[in-house]
Amino acid sequence: MTMMMRKKKIETYVPRMGCRMAVALAALSLASCINEDLSDCGADYGITYTLRLQTNLRAMLGDELPLPEDQAIADRLEQALGGVFTDRAADIDLSFFTGGAVAHHEAHQMDASSASYTIYLPVADYDHAAVANAQAEPLVTIGGAGAYTTLRLDQQQADTIGSHTAGLFTATRGIVVADGTDQHFNVNLYMQNCAAAVVIDLNGHTPTAVTGCLSGLACGFSVADSTFDFSRQTVVRASRTDDGAGRIALYAAGFPSPSPQGRAGEETSPLWLFRIYVTENGTTTESTFSVSEPLPAGGLKIIKARIGDGGQVVTDAPEVGVSVKLDWKPGGSHDVEM
Repeated sequence: MTMMMRKKKIETYVPRMGCRMAVALAALSLASCINEDLSDCGADYGITYTLRLQTNLRAMLGDELPLPEDQAIADRLEQALGGVFTDRAADIDLSFFTGGAVAHHEAHQMDASSASYTIYLPVADYDHAAVANAQAEPLVTIGGAGAYTTLRLDQQQADTIGSHTAGLFTATRGIVVADGTDQHFNVNLYMQNCAAAVVIDLNGHTPTAVTGCLSGLACGFSVADSTFDFSRQTVVRASRTDDGAGRIALYAAGFPSPSPQGRAGEETSPLWLFRIYVTENGTTTESTFSVSEPLPAGGLKIIKARIGDGGQVVTDAPEVGVSVKLDWKPGGSHDVEM
């Protein structure tokens, strides 16, 4: 681009504004300069964003449900959770911060696992944050977007919420924009939600209803410091899928559970719970699975179980404790929508 062409482009942005003034006002707008010396001016920079999926859904289902009789329910779970454990993002939200305040923001429809964008930035040191699929997941919104330290993902506040249906990915990195150099930046985004599923062998039973919920998970995520918020109780209502041949699966997706370190050394206490309600012969039995292993961001936990003679759901998984309430009535010790 010639100097004349460059000056014409800059005048379209902000006429008669110096470059150093534009950098000082970067939190309000991205301006360029019209000085003859362009050494402190910004330029167009390329940034490539790539989603990095930690869990291969098909491979994990194959490992956890390897038997021929498991194949049908594994296929149903792959279809049900495919929107969460995918490396394709529908949308991406990009923010650039200087001095802690937002200097530039833009959003794109991504519809890919990797995409590159050309972004004009004045010379400055930036804290950059990227969030993918925030628009695709209706239960989560972006909050605190005006400042780097307050940028977060906020989950819907309710006693019981639905299961996440999209994977949520974020990234942060520092970006130093220096004029006169050919710069291209690469940003990897990592998943911040997770899921759990209980695969139940009906074991000859014909219950009129089998429902469940997942609890003990975070209610939000701070993007800048990659920490999860556990200040509110979060109960995620499980969805159900059937194979039509005596196996069902209850599954729920949300933010992660605490880690053992987040429980002040209480490594043996349950980190998250999966409650299952089986209604048969006019009564409901509540079975509570207490899991001592964390449910991490990007992770999927599958628990194989079966219905016992009293309507209780039991499992042989050593990391799962089971407690049972016979003839359970809604409105007792746990509030869950049935």
